[in-house]
Amino acid sequence: MRKFLSLVLAAMMLLCVASAATAEEKPYAGQTLTISTFAFNAELLQKNIYDPFMAMTGCTIVADGASNAVRVSKIAEAAEGDYDVVIIGDMFVKQLMAEGKIDTLDTAALTNLSAIYDNAKAPMGEGYGPAYTFNRLGIVYDPATCPVEIKSFADLWNPELADSVAIPAITNTSGPLFYYGVAKAFDLTPGTDDEAIFAKLAELKANVKSTYTSANNTITMLNQGEIAVAVLLDYSYTTAKGANPDYVWVNPSEGMFGGYNMLNIVTGSKNKELAQLFIDYYLSYDVQYAEAMDGVDSPVRTDVVLDEEHAMNFTYGDMVNQLILPDWDFVAAQLPAWTESWNQTFGVQ
Repeated sequence: MRKFLSLVLAAMMLLCVASAATAEEKPYAGQTLTISTFAFNAELLQKNIYDPFMAMTGCTIVADGASNAVRVSKIAEAAEGDYDVVIIGDMFVKQLMAEGKIDTLDTAALTNLSAIYDNAKAPMGEGYGPAYTFNRLGIVYDPATCPVEIKSFADLWNPELADSVAIPAITNTSGPLFYYGVAKAFDLTPGTDDEAIFAKLAELKANVKSTYTSANNTITMLNQGEIAVAVLLDYSYTTAKGANPDYVWVNPSEGMFGGYNMLNIVTGSKNKELAQLFIDYYLSYDVQYAEAMDGVDSPVRTDVVLDEEHAMNFTYGDMVNQLILPDWDFVAAQLPAWTESWNQTFGVQ
């Protein structure tokens, strides 16, 4: 009997030790991290980021996916503590900052920050979150339905492209990038020559089938032959060519206008330490490599090396230093006037 009791006590002690070790290894058990993020690639994000992070920390992740504009409105109207982390594009970070919805973070706590490109470390200023991927604006066309070869933004004005082009709305992630591209195509300057830029856009209207807010819907239009040409960001081309590998990607001769998606803490987060850990994890080698290999995002880590096949559609390597990045403070200041002129030209979105 004593031997049996001894064995029982030993087993209980081992169970207690194991439980204590588990608690020690997962100090965030019981915490819920609420993330505002993009609606697409949800399964890959779950596989590459959320599941391993939850396994590592013991926390629960709730991902709220929607379009950028919808998410800005939801966060602006939310009570403090409803969201912890926002994963969103550059222009929309500026909008949230203006609403007082973006908190600073302790960059010293980000162990992976030193491994990323310098221009990704604090795009919105010291103390604010890093970029986790770059993107660039290009032109995608279907050679089976497009009657002309396209090499530049200026080529979109070709009359042979009547009613067959999709362009991003000015309020879309890529809208200001396209605006800058149009200005460059005709030797104009945003903010100085806005009237002339919109006059050129009015001339383009005959060729425009769609001014889109959803890249996914635009790709569907391309696949169904409703349009022959679309102005898209590089990661959307990855999706498009999955349906038709014959689609052609064009880096416009005007230059590579680009931006970035960012990771930031939402003001009022009740789990700020965990939120910072999540941001740091997003920049880790394993996550950056997995996302690139799955065709989700281009890496910002300088030590992630991709083969030609996986690097083909990404803003990666030497391209990062060739990007033309707008002054997002300037864009934020000009956007209300640009949006009004855009709506007058193309109609309210």
